[in-house]
Amino acid sequence: MKRKRTKEAPYTGTGNSEKLRPAFAVGNGRSGTHFFQEIMAEDPSIVSCHIETPEADSFNEYCTWHRLPVDSAAFLETRQRRIDEAGASGRMYFESNPYLSLSVSRLNERFDASFIHTIRRPEDVVNSHFVKGWYADPMTRDDARLAPGFQVGWQTNHFFGRMLPCGEEFERWSRLTRIGKLAWMWNTVNLRVAEQASSIPPERYRCVLLDDVDHAVYLELHAFIGGKQPMSAKQFDRIRDARPGKAKRHRKPTDWSPEETREFLNETAPAREKLGIDTRVGSGG
Repeated sequence: MKRKRTKEAPYTGTGNSEKLRPAFAVGNGRSGTHFFQEIMAEDPSIVSCHIETPEADSFNEYCTWHRLPVDSAAFLETRQRRIDEAGASGRMYFESNPYLSLSVSRLNERFDASFIHTIRRPEDVVNSHFVKGWYADPMTRDDARLAPGFQVGWQTNHFFGRMLPCGEEFERWSRLTRIGKLAWMWNTVNLRVAEQASSIPPERYRCVLLDDVDHAVYLELHAFIGGKQPMSAKQFDRIRDARPGKAKRHRKPTDWSPEETREFLNETAPAREKLGIDTRVGSGG
């Protein structure tokens, strides 16, 4: 006997979260989401978190990217509970999490939230992911029309979080260098966020370049999400200079081959043009 399908029922908590609009910061990994979590956490009126449940959040991203028919009720209720728990203590909820980048539309529809789209220069994101090993391990895959099967030996959230295309696009992508593949990811994520943001009222959406975030920009963003107790310029500089989440190893565009440079410029061009992002690489700046 088939079970009757039921509509997603929202969690109904007892907090006063209806008065405190939640906010989310999204964007590529290595683009400042950890930094935004840190600077907003300085305000005691804000419950600020980064990636609390990496396996669940990356699984949601994987299913969303591959358009798998998976119920999103658990994903949304997790946020609802956190929002209500924060509201019960008179605080607002802020989550800065790159795994949420493909779920902006669902979060907006459910929570009527505010969003910060954090963007880092593509060459910095690409190099940061490169030294952390992204796309270094070959993936076993026979049918590119299907979502890839779990790769044994991979860390769970690393497998689910490694976006890659399907179908004919995968064949093209697989011939790219690692720099080209990472440039494709930077472009894809930022275009997806921008596309979803088109349905969000402008008063609830901000797009910022990480390099531009100084104390003045922090104050504007802090007020934008509804913060009550902003920190001083001295406190801000302390966190910025510590660079939360910074990589221990570094690579520069000058280390790239001509082929890598060409692929980088080609793969990032659509998002750079749409979002007005400059690059210091090759003919791009």
